Amino acid sequence: MHWYFLAFLSPLLWAISNHVDKYILGRYLKNANSGVIAIFVGIIGLFFSLAVLLFYHGNILGIGIINGIIIILNGALLIIAYIPYYYALNTEDASSVVPLYQTIPIFSFILGFLILKETITPFQAIAGIFIIFGAVLISIDFSKFKIGFKIKPLFLMLLSSLLIAVHFLIFKFIATEGTFWRTVFWEYLGAAAVALYLLIFMNNYRREFVILIRENSFFVILINVINEILNIGGKLCANYATLLVPLVIVNLANGLQPMFVFLIGLFITIFLPFLGKEEITKKHLTQRIVAIVILLVGTFMLVY
Repeated sequence: MHWYFLAFLSPLLWAISNHVDKYILGRYLKNANSGVIAIFVGIIGLFFSLAVLLFYHGNILGIGIINGIIIILNGALLIIAYIPYYYALNTEDASSVVPLYQTIPIFSFILGFLILKETITPFQAIAGIFIIFGAVLISIDFSKFKIGFKIKPLFLMLLSSLLIAVHFLIFKFIATEGTFWRTVFWEYLGAAAVALYLLIFMNNYRREFVILIRENSFFVILINVINEILNIGGKLCANYATLLVPLVIVNLANGLQPMFVFLIGLFITIFLPFLGKEEITKKHLTQRIVAIVILLVGTFMLVY
């Protein structure tokens, strides 16, 4: 399977998940703490680990004790990496915060070069600039964007981006095609460990989680499960793609996620407005069409 199919499927699945998140949070979980959501994510991850254990016919312990510990910690790291992001959102608009995730490919390039000796061609570097610029342009709502961005939220987002880049680096460092599913198993076990810690030792999180389960219908819980399956699918595609090409290439491909988010949002606004609405003024559409053209040019350059 070509790497670009996996790398581009990943942002599409995450974009669908973004809209499901928006629908669930806006309609059912308005007051839910982010830590409570992390508990839910970790529990789904635990069931996914058990599914891997059930269907994987190789030796799940064959990854080695040291590597197993490292990848468990790496699974926990992914959840921890989003904590600075949540704090940044508490002080700044999403339109100012989210575009800073486009620094992930920069960190991936530096880490991949220093640790894995990965390199990219000048042509790929130019393609990366196009993709990063297009992704930032399509993400920013200039009507809400603040020029005077504070240092603390900027630091928090850079920290979150760095931790995510480190997470993908560790996965690639440990995993090979022969140990991919073993690595996936231990990684989601690590994510589940964080969730169980919050559930057992953090009283306020446990109380809110119980209320969340008790007050919401089976349908809402089912939608959450489906949403996490989408997230896991996107993560698996991105992880496997990192085994085939340099880390920075995969993370650059993830720059297409804002484009998919916009296109899905546009479809919902026109055909399914009861699910949500996006800004479709002439100004917004012009900005996003220009950004999409830039993204597609960068994508074409990256692939060819």
